[in-house]
Amino acid sequence: DSGWVSLAQDEAKTLTHNLGGDTDDYVVDMQYKYGSTVNQRYYGGADFGATTFSGTREDDRVGAYWRTLTTSSIIVYRRPEDTYAEQVRIRIWVDPYPNWDSGWTSLTPGATATLTHGLGGDADDYVVDMQYRYSGNVNQRYYGGADFGATAFNGTREDERVGLYWRSLNNSTIALFRRAEDDYAVEVRIRIWVRPTPTYDSGWVSVNQDQAKTLTHNIGGNPEDYVVDMQYKSGGSGVNQRYYGGADFGANPPSGMNANDRVGAYWRSLTGSSIAVYRRPEDIYAPQVRIRIWCFWRPPAPDYDSGWVSLGAGASATTLTHNLGGSADDYFVDMQYKYGSNINRRYYGGADFGATVFSGNREDDRVGAYWRSLNSSTITVFRRAEDDYASQVRIRIWRMPKPDYDSGWTSLTAGATATTLSHNLGGDYLDYLVDMQYRTSAFYGGVNQRYYGGADFGANPPSDASENDRQGAYWRSLDLSSITVYRRPEDIYAPEVRIRIWRTAQPDYESGWQVVGQDAAKTLIHNLGGNADNYLVNMIYYDTSANYVNQRHLGGADFGANPPSGYNADDRVGAYWRSLTGSSITAYRRPEDGFADYLRIRIWVTPYQVYLPLVMRNY
Repeated sequence: DSGWVSLAQDEAKTLTHNLGGDTDDYVVDMQYKYGSTVNQRYYGGADFGATTFSGTREDDRVGAYWRTLTTSSIIVYRRPEDTYAEQVRIRIWVDPYPNWDSGWTSLTPGATATLTHGLGGDADDYVVDMQYRYSGNVNQRYYGGADFGATAFNGTREDERVGLYWRSLNNSTIALFRRAEDDYAVEVRIRIWVRPTPTYDSGWVSVNQDQAKTLTHNIGGNPEDYVVDMQYKSGGSGVNQRYYGGADFGANPPSGMNANDRVGAYWRSLTGSSIAVYRRPEDIYAPQVRIRIWCFWRPPAPDYDSGWVSLGAGASATTLTHNLGGSADDYFVDMQYKYGSNINRRYYGGADFGATVFSGNREDDRVGAYWRSLNSSTITVFRRAEDDYASQVRIRIWRMPKPDYDSGWTSLTAGATATTLSHNLGGDYLDYLVDMQYRTSAFYGGVNQRYYGGADFGANPPSDASENDRQGAYWRSLDLSSITVYRRPEDIYAPEVRIRIWRTAQPDYESGWQVVGQDAAKTLIHNLGGNADNYLVNMIYYDTSANYVNQRHLGGADFGANPPSGYNADDRVGAYWRSLTGSSITAYRRPEDGFADYLRIRIWVTPYQVYLPLVMRNY
């Protein structure tokens, strides 16, 4: 992510990314900004004709483009009279697995080609990426097509028609047309991904010629985490991106059009709640437009941070006041423990030790901590009676953007068949951040994460439960279309559960899937530096048998007298992370565990907030 980079008019700037690998795996997104207006007006470049702005800007060369993509750098260029791209931002994703890839395909100027992808399904679920290449130079110059005016190349190329566009997308083919004098798209490459569920989908919206329309998405969060896709639809061109971002025709317009006709459409004015679309005055290609937005959440500074709060083992619960207001259903809660200087999530949500832990010396000890009773002003934390891992706890709360998937509060019957929820997000499940919360009566803790992932009570259960009760709930079997949730047989804390999934930005550290043997610890080096208090850590498991991607018994649990099939009483299962520092983190898998054959840890470094003292003066 280049961040916002300032460009002078008629300036080219080389940005160094050093991603390496194969540029054919890159997906490049470019946005513009003038003032505070994020936009893609005249994307790839356009030359104004005689009628734009009542002729006062005839032959102005506007917009910006990227070119010369290599494994280490990319060049951005702002055109000489542009007023829309005072700043540009380039983001690059490495994605080697499109659902279809045409490979580099040669077209002669003025030629049409129909490519067969054969993906089937609903073409409304497709995301199309098109890149050009000439003499090894990968680019998006004059993307979707442009006609040069009188000043381009010192007037030597007036009225030349350049660029290339795609049209007529359906569930088996897509058509391409290379314009008559083009020399930037000697080769073209189309990739298609099937992305069924964006964070926001406007559907097909009718827009009149010369009309701007504001669409409300209400995603929230930071718009700089958004990726926007815009497509057009017309009777003659089907689903298309002809003259994407807008173009003015020169002296050689297509049949049925006139010189100086202003065609295409663009989006602008992207905010956390809305986006504006505009269709140009003589356009015939975009009577309907569709905006899809994907939000890739990157954790900002939390909206609430309790700091490290000391708790006595078995002492009265502590209520923390956050006063964030709004709806607590919009909150994402992260809880970490600390003993001494060891930041950890051992026995997250609480666990009771069985007969074999620590050679039987701690049988029935109640360890870990949990949060409960979340509302719009407070949250309550409790440290269990014999715990020695959570002498301090820290609660952070984020007000989240709209999730990509939200199950809503879903009722589960204790011990019943597991429930599979369909999210149909597609893409890469390794980009997902899954959050599960429970909800019960206020007496048992309202919205909570008590015994998260599941715990079996020992000989000292709470007064309203019994020894060997199997409490809590967990999620498992996460894939590109669904996730399964299960409430344990005697549970009283999770009569309702809610699953939310966000797509996330690339973490600052990604362990990949790590093999950790039973009863083994592995230290992973991340070298992120700074203060580990600013880290957000996420750990998931992969079980090579029926559970697949899961968080069963996250943090660790000991089975009681009624273990699942294939396990024994007192088996120690699950895994946890501990010993988080500015350079490393340690993962541990428990001795009889069968749910965490592989572990994956991601870490994001969140910005930190500096609170300045308030100085009062007496006058």
